[in-house]
Formats: sequence, C-alpha cells, structure tokens
Amino acid sequence: MQFIQYDSLFNYSLEQNEEMEFVHPEHHLNIQSRIVKDKFQQNLQNSIIMFNQILGFSQNIINKYNNYQDSCTKALQLIGISSDGLMQIEQIYSLIEQKEFGFNSKHQNYNIAQTYNQINQYTTNLVLDYLNNFILNKIQELLNKFPYQDKQQNRKFSIYCSKLQSCIEILPGAIAVKQDDLFSVNQQHIFWQQLKNYIEQKQLADHEQIRQSYDKVCEGILLANAMISKGSEYEGEIKQKFMQGFGFLIYALNKQKMKSRANHFLADPKKEDVFKAWNLPEQGLIKILLPAIFPQIQFNKKIYIPRYFRCISSEYILNQYKRSTINKINNDCGLFYPENKLTLDDLLSKNLDRVQVRILCHEILKQKKQSLFQQFVGQLTKNDTVFDKIVIHIHGGGFVAMSSRSHQTYTRKWANALKVPIFSIDYRMAPNNPYPAGLDDCWQAYMFILTFIEQYYNIVPNKIVLVGDSAGGNLVAALTIQAIKAGVRIPDGILLAYPALSLDIKQFTPSFLVSLDDSLLHHTVLKLCLQSYIEKEFNPNLDPMLSPSKASDDILKRFPKTRIQVGTYDPLHDESFRFLQRLIQLKRDARLIEYQSMPHGFLSFDVINGMNEAKQTVLDAQNILFDLLK
Repeated sequence: MQFIQYDSLFNYSLEQNEEMEFVHPEHHLNIQSRIVKDKFQQNLQNSIIMFNQILGFSQNIINKYNNYQDSCTKALQLIGISSDGLMQIEQIYSLIEQKEFGFNSKHQNYNIAQTYNQINQYTTNLVLDYLNNFILNKIQELLNKFPYQDKQQNRKFSIYCSKLQSCIEILPGAIAVKQDDLFSVNQQHIFWQQLKNYIEQKQLADHEQIRQSYDKVCEGILLANAMISKGSEYEGEIKQKFMQGFGFLIYALNKQKMKSRANHFLADPKKEDVFKAWNLPEQGLIKILLPAIFPQIQFNKKIYIPRYFRCISSEYILNQYKRSTINKINNDCGLFYPENKLTLDDLLSKNLDRVQVRILCHEILKQKKQSLFQQFVGQLTKNDTVFDKIVIHIHGGGFVAMSSRSHQTYTRKWANALKVPIFSIDYRMAPNNPYPAGLDDCWQAYMFILTFIEQYYNIVPNKIVLVGDSAGGNLVAALTIQAIKAGVRIPDGILLAYPALSLDIKQFTPSFLVSLDDSLLHHTVLKLCLQSYIEKEFNPNLDPMLSPSKASDDILKRFPKTRIQVGTYDPLHDESFRFLQRLIQLKRDARLIEYQSMPHGFLSFDVINGMNEAKQTVLDAQNILFDLLK
C-alpha cells in the first residue's frame, strides 16, 4: 500500500485503479482515506454496518441497564444522532444502487436533493472515511465499556458524539459539492494549472518542528478553556473568577487533566463561556501584563468616530434582499456634510456610542490647527511631514472576541517598519451586536478616515490599504464589496490573512475536517461564532458581505490588488483558494502565500513562548503591505 501526503491529495486522479491511502501531514488529523471511486461504495456499506451496530448497542444499554440513568441518557442521545446519520447514508447508498433515480430528503437541518450524477463521491468519501475510521469505531469501543465508564471515558464519549454530530451536519454539503470544484479535481486540471503561478508555497520549518511549536500554543488555548470550564461550575462572578484562578493552578501543573477537561468543555460549550475564554487576553491580569510584550511605539491613541454616513443596518440589507440587489452595484452612498464640524478634542473624547479606532504610528502625529489664526500661523511655519499613505487594520476573533489592543503584538511592528499610520478598528461584536453592526462600524470608520482625517492630523490618505485576519479578513473583503456597491473610493489594495470568506456552514470544504481536531478553531466554536453573528433572516449563501466568495463577477471585476496568507492546517484554508481562483479568472491582480503545516491565527503567534515560525509570516505581511502601498 502506498502513502501520499495531503498536499499531494489533489494531484491524484480519481480515475486510477490503484488502491491508495493518504496520511495527512498535519499532526491532529490523520485521515486514512481511500481515494479511488470503488472505495466509495465500500465506505457507504461500512458506515451503514457501523451505525446499525451502534444503534443496536445503544438500544441494548437502555433495555439492560435502565437503572443507570446517565448511561441511558447518553445512549438515547447517541440513538438520535446515529439515526439521522444512518438515514442520510442509506439514502445515498440507495441512490448509488439505483443510479437513475434521485431523492429529495428534508429532515431538521439536513436538506439533500440530489441525483446520482450530482453526488460528489470524492468529497462525500472524505467525510465518510473520517467518520468510519476516527469516530464510529471509537464510539463502538466506548459503548463496550457501558455502563461502567470512568470519568475519562465519559468525557471521550461526549467528544466523539460531538464530532459525530458535526460530520452528519456537513455530509449534505459534501454530497452537493460541484464536480468541477477546485477541491474535486486533481492538480493536473486546468484550474490548478491556471493558479500555480499565483501561489507561493512556503515551508518555514519541517513539519515536526511546526507541530511542536503549535502544540505549545494549543496548551495555552486549552488551559484557558479548562480555566473557564472550571469557573462555569459555580454561580456568582467572584466565585467563578476565584475558581478560574484555582483551575489555572491545577491544570498548569497537570497537562493531561487540562487537555481532558478542555476537550470535554469544547464538545458542547455554552457560547458565553467559550467566548469568555477567547476574550481572556482582554481581561484581568492578562490584560494588565499583555503590554509588556508589545513593541514600543511613539504614537498610540484612540479616536471616537461619529456615524456620519449611510448606516448599514438590518433594514438596509434586508431591503436589498427584497429587491434582489444585494449582489449588485447600487451606487447608493450619497453625499454627507455634517452641520457642525467635530473638534479634535471631541474626536479624542471617549464616547462608546461612536466607532472606536486606534491609531498607531512610528512618530507623533501632528494635530491640525483648528482656528483660522492657528491655520494661518501653521502655513507660515509649515515643515511637518504629511503622511499620504495609511493602513486600516480590522482584527480577527470570530466576530465575538479580541480587539485592536490584543493585536498590537504585530500591528505595532508594522507601524514602526512601514512608517505610516495604522488605523485599527474596534468594531461592535456578536452576540450582542450581530451582523451587520460590525460591518457598519468598519464602513463608518473607513468613510470618515477617507473624508475627514486630514482635517485633524497631518494625514492626506492618497493611498489606502486594508488588512484583516480571520473574521477581520472577512470584514476587509466585505468592506471592499460595500465600497464597490456604494460607488465610493475603493482601497488601493487589501491583505487577507487566513480569512473567513464563506460563512455558509452548509457549504463543505475538505479543510473543515481539520476543525474536528483543532484546539483553536474547534468545530463547535466555529458553529457558535456563526450562529452568534448571523441571525436567521440573513442568508450567507446569497449575501456577499457575509460570504465575500459569493460576490458577483461584476463586483469582483472591480477588486483592488488582493493578497492572501493562509496555512495548510487551517479549517478556513480551502475557501481562500476558491476566492483566488475567481479573482484570477476575472483577470484581477491577486496572489496567495500558502504556509505548509501552519495553523490558523499565525500572525498572533509571533510572541514570547509562541511560534518561532510565525515571525516570518508577520514579516511577509509587512512586505506585502509595503508593496501594496507603493
């Protein structure tokens, strides 16, 4: 049997008859996938057999051990999940057997409407193979220990049930992937041939070294989750914080307990608890200590920007849905002239009703003279530098966490090296402020900086570059789309670091499977972020400001220079390539750097006790920004 690397997965032609397996080079995800089509039916059969065995086991536990309430509850939960999975897989198998017939199944959140020729056997097989080899067989092993499971086995059971639920939820999306999708064809295909000149692959270190570096980062992430989990057992803020601190001492000294507790917590987390874990750098002692690792910077001030421009409100978006103009150029910005000009003192005065923007610069920005006399004197003695280039940064954090403050580990480095002002936007976040509140904040800040900033500082923004990571990458792309739609000035370039370009959870990509084992971008947390950010009336499959990769050709034809950074061990990896493909097909100036074995969030890992390999990614981003600013 031959082994091939994941990076070579898409090189392999599905028409070959040789039996092959691949071993994913990433350290948590080791899918032993059968690539060839004749294994697809075998995987379907295996799934049906294993699901039936699990259902039988579970029913037997309920019948035999009905006095063990906890075991019966778990068995009932498993029966519900497994029944959904079995129903879907049996329908697929029936369709494969009949070939000429189709089926249309609607059950809870699953909507499968396919014919035989529409089923993407390759992507479906990826999910089935992970399901069979890394979930169903583990659940069978744990069921054999019922009802006498110990604490660790109970936790493992919850973890695998959670993975099973996510696999079943993504299965309809895997079935429906288009046959000519970029990740359904081999790399000899014309699609990949067209892209290869626009992709730079970088190996920052050998895989094992990167794995060890990321494991150190993950220990910090898991420790945060374990602490929050411990505190969540108690009522009252004081008790919770005390037990979080106590949990820190316990789990910092016992990594095995920490990992067990954190992974169990992530299997079915409450959103308020998991978002609290993500926000730990913005709270308490960590918030106090964090500036110690920030690079020095000469200018670091917050301004509070008024909402002068057309509001991107729910009504504004839904009205475009109704008129079918959400993916069209509307030229609807309009003009605005404030009745009373805001003074610089007003702009600097803390006002949480406005949009908070942090300004970083390698030197102290000069304030513009406010009175006519001051302006006249200023003209006579004018010798200040005028900055004609700026960077606008939008931070990541799943739309629910983090801020411009915690991202200063790298934004300060950029400000010092690029020698231009960097405006970092603190937008409103979900769940308290779901879509489109955060996008509106970015829009208001962008338009104000574009229109008015030269009235306050020695800045005349002739060149503007946007940069964002993760959720911030989504907002940078969405803001660019809004600028194009509204008919206002488009940024001169954008840099998207591991961006979330599709927020449609039903759209499958192979890289989503990474989230099933990733401590940072865990599959349950991904779902909670999307549920918090997107309310039911909004459609991420149609709305390009939710899913920029859904933008129309007419909009994408107007995109500025676009640069993307992404790692291969990232659940969001694949959509960046699909977005790049569309831009290249439309003859836009776009490039992508793919870091082999690197995880999501790498820009933030260039810190003490972080990832040494991340330093180069920050430098690369800096060089990209420098090039875009030329």
